[in-house]
Amino acid sequence: MRTWIKRWGSAMAVAAALASPVSAADLAGSDGINMIDPTPVAEQKPAVDGINFKFSAVSGAIGGNSNHMFIASVATPMPFAPSFGAQLDLGIGLYRESYTSAAAGLHLFYRNPDVGLLGIYGDWGYVNPEHAGRMGVEGSLYSGRFTIDAFAGVQFGQHVMTEFVDEVDFSYYFTDNLRGSLGHRLTSRGHAANVSFEFMPEGGGGWSLFGEAEAGEDEYHSAWLGLRYSFGQSSANTLIERDRVADPLIRIPRNLASVTRCGEIQDPDNYYTSWNGFETSKHEHLCADEEELDDRGAIQGKK
Repeated sequence: MRTWIKRWGSAMAVAAALASPVSAADLAGSDGINMIDPTPVAEQKPAVDGINFKFSAVSGAIGGNSNHMFIASVATPMPFAPSFGAQLDLGIGLYRESYTSAAAGLHLFYRNPDVGLLGIYGDWGYVNPEHAGRMGVEGSLYSGRFTIDAFAGVQFGQHVMTEFVDEVDFSYYFTDNLRGSLGHRLTSRGHAANVSFEFMPEGGGGWSLFGEAEAGEDEYHSAWLGLRYSFGQSSANTLIERDRVADPLIRIPRNLASVTRCGEIQDPDNYYTSWNGFETSKHEHLCADEEELDDRGAIQGKK
């Protein structure tokens, strides 16, 4: 069963992300000063220092089953509002040697590279035939060699329950080119703890090695390693510089976790779901934890 935090926290996350959209013009006062960053425009640092790209190959397991993916992303500052940036992430792969896995993510954010990042984020994850979306607020806080990255929002779609989800990572840069982190995840399968790292060899020409492992409720466990190549207009020469001036955190393949235990409901007409009193959708295929699937009499296909 989910706690009241999932029901009411999700509403707060969506409200923060969607209820008050702002433009660059809205953030300027009558004297033209940016209300978020009062630093003179000529002295403001860009959210993304040029058009930058990443290509990654990851291999491992999600939810206890193999998953191999290629991931590409592009980050860019906003025209005429360089304190704001955007990043698009795309992934395609193979899950459990039998299912296509795919994902996409979009970040729209304000960032001061000396302080942190705040923006809205949405993504979509697919493990044939089930899929789910997430939308909410993401933010980062930079302090010396420490970074806190967080995402809080709502997952939704015809194959998942509409409920609160989150990601939180506490990172430390042991050197300018080696990052380690501990984190927490909340997905449709419950709570999970996460540990991850990334290492960029000095003089490696933009190549880095990264990996993550996580385990939690519902017998959920995942681990993967990846090789990443970063290039573009960024002036960053180290990993810590790249993470703070070039592009924000990529949340693929993390976002596939919610669609790794799924089943077919035998009597879907009796299983409409509701969220905060509103009827949402009828489920024929549902991805959730084992208890939820058993309560609905689902025959599990992926697990």
